[in-house]
Amino acid sequence: GRAAVSLPMGGVVSVPPSAALPVRPPCAPPVPVRPRGPVSAPRPGTAPAPAPAPVPVPGAKPVFDRAQLEYLASGEISALFGPRFAEQDRYAVQTRMPGPPMLFADRVTAIDAVPAALVLPGPVRTDGRIWTETDILTDSWYVDATGRMPAGVLIEAGQADLLLLSWLGADLLNRGERAYRLLGCEVTFHGGPPRPGDTLCFEIHVDGHAEAGGVRLAFFHYDCYVDGELRLSVREGQAGFFTPAELAAGGGVRWDPAEHPPGDDLPFDPPAVRCERTSFGTDRVRALAQGSPAECFGPGWEATAAHVRTPLLDGERLRLLDEVTVFDPVGGPWGRGYLRAETAVSPDDWFFTGHFKNDPCMPGTLMLQGGLQAMAFYLTASGHTVDRDGWRFEPVDAQPSRAKCRGQATPESRRIVYEVFVRGVSAGPVPTLHADVLGSVDGRKAFLGRGMALRLVPDWPLSQWRVSGPPVVQEDGTPVPLPRLGGLSGHREEKAVAVAADGFRFDYASLLACAWGRPSEAFGTMYEPFDGTRRVARLPGPPYHFMSRIVSVDGVQGGMREGSVVVAEYDVPERAWYFEQNPSRCMPLAVLMEVALQPCGWLASYAGSATTSEQDLLFRNLDGVKTVTGEVTAGTRTIRTRAELTRVSRSGDMIIESFRVVCTADDAPLAELTTVFGYFPRSAFDDQQGLPVPAEERARLDEPCDRVVDLTVRPARYCAGEPRLPGRMLLMLDRVTGSWPEGGSAGLGRLRSEKDVRPEAWFFRAHFFQDPVQPGSLGVEAMCQLLQYHLIEGGAADGIVHPRFDPVLPGRETVWTYRGQITPANRLIRVDMDIVESGTDARGPYAVADATLWGDDMCIYRVRGLGMRVVSGPPPVR
Repeated sequence: GRAAVSLPMGGVVSVPPSAALPVRPPCAPPVPVRPRGPVSAPRPGTAPAPAPAPVPVPGAKPVFDRAQLEYLASGEISALFGPRFAEQDRYAVQTRMPGPPMLFADRVTAIDAVPAALVLPGPVRTDGRIWTETDILTDSWYVDATGRMPAGVLIEAGQADLLLLSWLGADLLNRGERAYRLLGCEVTFHGGPPRPGDTLCFEIHVDGHAEAGGVRLAFFHYDCYVDGELRLSVREGQAGFFTPAELAAGGGVRWDPAEHPPGDDLPFDPPAVRCERTSFGTDRVRALAQGSPAECFGPGWEATAAHVRTPLLDGERLRLLDEVTVFDPVGGPWGRGYLRAETAVSPDDWFFTGHFKNDPCMPGTLMLQGGLQAMAFYLTASGHTVDRDGWRFEPVDAQPSRAKCRGQATPESRRIVYEVFVRGVSAGPVPTLHADVLGSVDGRKAFLGRGMALRLVPDWPLSQWRVSGPPVVQEDGTPVPLPRLGGLSGHREEKAVAVAADGFRFDYASLLACAWGRPSEAFGTMYEPFDGTRRVARLPGPPYHFMSRIVSVDGVQGGMREGSVVVAEYDVPERAWYFEQNPSRCMPLAVLMEVALQPCGWLASYAGSATTSEQDLLFRNLDGVKTVTGEVTAGTRTIRTRAELTRVSRSGDMIIESFRVVCTADDAPLAELTTVFGYFPRSAFDDQQGLPVPAEERARLDEPCDRVVDLTVRPARYCAGEPRLPGRMLLMLDRVTGSWPEGGSAGLGRLRSEKDVRPEAWFFRAHFFQDPVQPGSLGVEAMCQLLQYHLIEGGAADGIVHPRFDPVLPGRETVWTYRGQITPANRLIRVDMDIVESGTDARGPYAVADATLWGDDMCIYRVRGLGMRVVSGPPPVR
């Protein structure tokens, strides 16, 4: 726990050479020598002999456990330190570690220091060391949206210098008249931020003591390790002990940015997206913190609504910014960028609780965290997160920054202002912001961070979500948060799975990694080159992921070999959203298509298609012919799909691959299809032409019709009877804008529908991570639903007991061609349909249609032979 303060008269402290020490190698905590009773100090008048350094032994009993540390934060110190410290128990203000929620140390594993050394006569050691540990848990309150420990909290966790100073007798000198305040330090991060499952091991040194202008000073440094790896080093730490009058008289940080211009050694790249807004009120800042950048920043950020996990500020409890009053990418005294953020201070703010007892103040480490949040806001407002779904913010490692503290925020304070003075901006491939950050409290310059650096780094949502809980299936149309759908805790694979030559298992965890995880977690070492800034083709994620395991694979991994075969299984849940949303209570055509097509995408990746190009390639379905012969219900247990790579051709960076697919449901024939996919560089989508259509077909899109049916209001005729259209999640039509019963090429009817594109639609998040496009199968599903509308409108179900729709007309070939895509940037999806056949057979009335789907004004899908039939079914489930 550290708060900022000023020295009297703005004095300057020189750090003794012993404070600037090299990084120490990792060490296990030494075994504490702990008496059974209270710890007592040496007898007055006797100088203890120098003690040998404790011997490191892992797993030793702690000197103080978590409960004892909480007691030391508020109770009588002598109860644990021993009777030598009894006189300070009556002092209201002492040098204490903070209490919860700001107490981050879980145990003290050893202390190497003389108790009460500062008040002992004679030549006594007044330096010392203390070792502490902090366990990061999945449910630790401070863990951020990416499953990491925020930088300011990591620094704060090295808070046991306070306990060590108390152990050395600081309060026996202060006698309740002086309070601890941090003055400054140099901070260097190493590696990525810690995550749940890590234990932070701190070795903290008090190096010496001094006095300046009547103020007692202490100098410290510390290191933090995780599994023997250095994660944080703090050097040149300075703290002082101040009276209330001295705290009130502080003059703040003496720093004028105009006098400290940056050099020319840093880049100054323009924003990736120009933001029209220059200030952001509380509602907009909160929207960003809650994962809605488009609501915060407006035009240009629409694509972020489709993010699976957008780069975020800290969560609501740790959010330290209320509003941003100035954002100017070319502002500030240096003309390189400036941001001003403000937040109100209230006596009820959570961080005053326990920090410290009888001496409430905001930790200086939280001021640093507020500065990092302001820097993250700046990078986000500059558009650098728009095309970086799943990435996260972290301080630049191995780059020292200096913090200077010369003021404090207390319950009497009213407002904190954070100012970001941009020194440099790099747009990528890893966007980085270099800045000096000034924090002012009620107009007084309280905190200065010089040389701070924050960057956006690649990350993968599954890395966090897989440990967040057990696997979850979405059972109905009520959205389930994606982190829950990504849970893998406790998952056990009950069936045999394919295993690669190096032992890599192609189980459900690897398939989920194909959607949301690190590429090497999906396919092993072959995809390690994509575990950084490069991107790779993905499988859809839940709730549109329909593969449970790979049963077998025949073909060399990375071999791009024709004749390679994969056999995949999908375990059909008894309760699944697509059953609940489909009134027929059977698997809709869109899901049937995905069950057949997703193993093709997996096999294409297994074959190494993307690894053959230096460019990042996008994967798209182009053509297909499918015949459905069976039906999948909640009683179906497993669908098995066999996909064979039958042909591979390449032209430059474009790769075309053909597949033959057979699906069975509980060993009964379900569907057969042939299909073609392609890998394309992003540039191939810059000037899409779509499918060629004659002028008269294009003109039909604007043909007037005197009746429009708004399906978003769920009219009873189409959404409440038997049969009826699907529920809201599955329904791919917003309105029917045309119906001509005698129109179309065969004179059997023509229909037209529309759907507004909403970037936040669930299917963009599911399909695909970092490449959001509407699944082609849902475009075909829209056509099925328009055909269902036609049958309802025409009274095809009249006289049928408990009528329902088949998912598709069994035994008929359906042919599709795709030459375009629907992305969050589109505005409108339109379907134009001709009824080409209608009649009644032994099972019931049916209709067959040809249809096109348009993205705005471009024809991108054409489907022929799509059939639908009304049949008599069981009583409906309500």
